Amino acid sequence: MTSWRAVNLLFLVTTTLESLAMGHLTAFTPLFLGELGLPDDDVGLWTGLLFAAMMAIAFPLAPFWGALAERYSRRLIIVRSQYLEAVGYATMALAPDIWWLLGSRLVLGLTFGNIAVIIATQTLITPRRHVGTAIATVQIAAPIAASFGPPIGAALIGWIGLRGLFMLDAFAALLAGLLVTFLMPEPVVATGRASVLARAGQAAVFVWKRRAIRWNFAAWFFSQGARTIVDAYLPLRIAQLVPDPAPAIGLVLGVYGLLTTAATWLSGRLVDDRGGVRWLAPTMIAATLATLGLALATDLRALAVLAWCRALPFAAASTLLYGHLARVLPAERQTSVMALTPMPRNVAAFLLPLLAAAAAPLGVGAALAVGATAYGGCAVAGWLMVRTGDDERSTESNQQ
Repeated sequence: MTSWRAVNLLFLVTTTLESLAMGHLTAFTPLFLGELGLPDDDVGLWTGLLFAAMMAIAFPLAPFWGALAERYSRRLIIVRSQYLEAVGYATMALAPDIWWLLGSRLVLGLTFGNIAVIIATQTLITPRRHVGTAIATVQIAAPIAASFGPPIGAALIGWIGLRGLFMLDAFAALLAGLLVTFLMPEPVVATGRASVLARAGQAAVFVWKRRAIRWNFAAWFFSQGARTIVDAYLPLRIAQLVPDPAPAIGLVLGVYGLLTTAATWLSGRLVDDRGGVRWLAPTMIAATLATLGLALATDLRALAVLAWCRALPFAAASTLLYGHLARVLPAERQTSVMALTPMPRNVAAFLLPLLAAAAAPLGVGAALAVGATAYGGCAVAGWLMVRTGDDERSTESNQQ
């Protein structure tokens, strides 16, 4: 498989399979905790703790996946994620108690960092003029999965149960791994002799020295932390408002996924040579207000509308931040620095759910308020990115 379009299709299919499985994990974990016999008062706490445990494994490893891919094999790093996902979901399907479920989350913590390596690999295979289209195609897998995953999952639960659904997800991850193993070409790229630690360290130093990139990584931190909290607690919030939550969860998240798919293409138009990142702060302010509304909503219709209002901010954050990096990074730094973006995301997905879990005894609304605060932090980081970029351009003009 040598055509960049064929590889792009391969990554779209396999990333969609992985995203479907992760969507089921997020949407139906609160229900599975109840099936395992946890009291209702403990479900909110364990929802946050399970996410935190998964990220406790993921975030220390984030700096190394890109360096390992460059040093050894991009294909190997990608399939590492998919095969371990198969093990994690199968373990979850067979879990007899909460501790087995915790073990499956620890295994899933070893699977993160995949999307950044996939995007970096696609940029090496794709002609320069088509790179934007290729990246957008890979990114749209997540909203496609969000559109169809929850409603399909909700329907399948009635036939095969939650355990059957998680076992089906294990087979989907295994299929993704097999497809990449046999169909993905390994890009031929000249690399130096630097060690994995040296490669990761050089990229980290470069990020720290550039103010605009530092704020970019801060925006990744806040946006991912907010998203993780809302995704984790929204199903629980729905369950508080309706007696039969599974169909409602499927409907709300399904429509949200469709809107996010459309918003992904719309947000791509915001990325231009003059700084599409200017749209980050306004969209994150909208996300802050919508998330606060989720915390206060008293009926399902209001909650659904507010959840759907997050579609554009959710879609815009990733597109605008990747677009900003592509604009400000020199070509020789793009792969190594982009491969570091899971680091702030994973740290946020570890730390901020812990804060939400600490607030959860005060109510699910309190946990969602932590997510709203994180969106506000992303808005501030977005404003500082624009200000820093303007200052740097002004300095360059004065020097000329």
